Amino acid sequence: METVARILLAAVLAWSAAAKLADARRSTAAMATFGFATPASRRLAWTIAVAAEVVLAIGVAAGSDRAAYLAAALLALFALTLGSALMRGRAGAPCACFGGGTTVGPGAIARDVALAVAFAIVPALPS
Repeated sequence: METVARILLAAVLAWSAAAKLADARRSTAAMATFGFATPASRRLAWTIAVAAEVVLAIGVAAGSDRAAYLAAALLALFALTLGSALMRGRAGAPCACFGGGTTVGPGAIARDVALAVAFAIVPALPS
């Protein structure tokens, strides 16, 4: 059970990174939604997000509990960031969560919270 959960969750992170890479221009531009005002800061934020997702996907798939907990923290941070954007009136703005076409909204927050919980409990699942 744990192995299947790890593979599925790692695939979600890998898919998110791949979607950002596939639509790099739009997903980089979407970082403006979160207050990254300059092109350089948007590129840096985008690069860090993609790299974190790839590294954590590999770690989770490899069976690292630390990677699973770090992925939970990352998704919780993403949920908080989306919540902040929503509270600032940015509903419907691009978020680049899964490529350039995704937007800020309650559904995106709920998704990230659910994923954070899933990553946090995966180390406790039976092998």
